[in-house]
Amino acid sequence: MLSDIVVHIPVVQSAQPVIDCAVSIGSIFDAHMDGIACVYPTFDPLMAFEASAANVAALTAATQSNMDKAASALDQFEIAVRRIGISHGARCISNITYATSLLTEISRLYDLSIVAQPDYSNPNRDALVPEALLFDSGRPILMVPYIHRGPLKPDRILICWDGGRPAARAVHDAMPFLHKAKAIDIVSVNEDSATVGEVSSEALQTHLARHDLSVEVQRTTADAANIFNAILSLAADKNTDLIVMGGYGHSKFREFVLGGVTRGIFETLTVPALISH
Repeated sequence: MLSDIVVHIPVVQSAQPVIDCAVSIGSIFDAHMDGIACVYPTFDPLMAFEASAANVAALTAATQSNMDKAASALDQFEIAVRRIGISHGARCISNITYATSLLTEISRLYDLSIVAQPDYSNPNRDALVPEALLFDSGRPILMVPYIHRGPLKPDRILICWDGGRPAARAVHDAMPFLHKAKAIDIVSVNEDSATVGEVSSEALQTHLARHDLSVEVQRTTADAANIFNAILSLAADKNTDLIVMGGYGHSKFREFVLGGVTRGIFETLTVPALISH
């Protein structure tokens, strides 16, 4: 079960898709929900050399504007949560240079983190949150597309399976959702029966059957650069409500960067996705 959920409330882009999705999940599981918004300090390198009154006034105004946006977004969240009557809290992390790191630390004590898909056409520091939580919180994230509208009703779930550790983790983390679903599909892209060994899509099907979950296996092929497109295309064909997948990355100087398929999903997501690492 999901008992404790943290929701990252975006400040620069619209918070409504995340709020609508999060509140519906909180209602399904009767979970406590905490909404957290981050306001980052505004910094201008010129301040180091000429801290003019005009510069100070401009930076102060920009910070206050973001604080006002955060307060408004948190009000939206609280109004929506109060409407369904579940336990909740709301707070703003402000004027902290490493707010994302603090949010990651906080998220380790929740069952699930709900985040907004980054809008790469409008770069902002909130866009760093999903990747940071995915790789550093030790908890699954549920990423909500910025085009999403309305509540999430996870009746049909699509599991992306390649037999890897992150995919196995995602299936485990998604169990509360899987037991609520009316239909479950497993998609395997380019599965090679000669090399897949003990972790085939059929083996996963058998494992889930032991949990009283009936699933259908879907197989498809795609070039490596288009695997994420194949997944999203199948999700559209199946009227999928929720995608479950492992989040892959590459270690570089002790920091992770998204792998190709994960990056593609982050950039082009059209359906809410539960992602685990």
